Amino acid sequence: MPVLILARHAKAEPEGRSDVERTLSATGLAQAVEAGAEIAERWSPEVAIASAARRTVQTGQAVVEAVNRHAEAEIELILDPSLYGGGVEDWMDAIRSIPAGAQCAYIVGHQPTVAEVIGHLSAEAGVPEGFRPSSIAVFDIPSWNVEPGSFPVPEIQSFRGI
Repeated sequence: MPVLILARHAKAEPEGRSDVERTLSATGLAQAVEAGAEIAERWSPEVAIASAARRTVQTGQAVVEAVNRHAEAEIELILDPSLYGGGVEDWMDAIRSIPAGAQCAYIVGHQPTVAEVIGHLSAEAGVPEGFRPSSIAVFDIPSWNVEPGSFPVPEIQSFRGI
């Protein structure tokens, strides 16, 4: 059964030269490392996609590095500029880009869109309230052909960076 992991980037600095250039805070870096270790241990994605914003790239890179160490794999973080400021349909395009043979994929982006995508995929779960920085929603699905709205309720987990 394939696994789809949707993530919100870890805690970012409140300011930067521009919003797209904001970096992770010290807490956010710790959250990203913690999330990466957990994701690598439990699921080991074969595909990792991130918004092109610096904070999502840093979050996604922590996951990729952990997966590459844990699984002795060589996955690379794919940057998708449409996930920065994009809507649900942009996320759906990213999901549709996952190769049919992949057993696990990870996509990291921004609020409020990531929560909206969760609600779009799982009508039963709806849009989660308080999907805080460094949260993931993990969907165990029978195949990549599951129709939006029919996904099962995801497992939601947050990382504190401890």
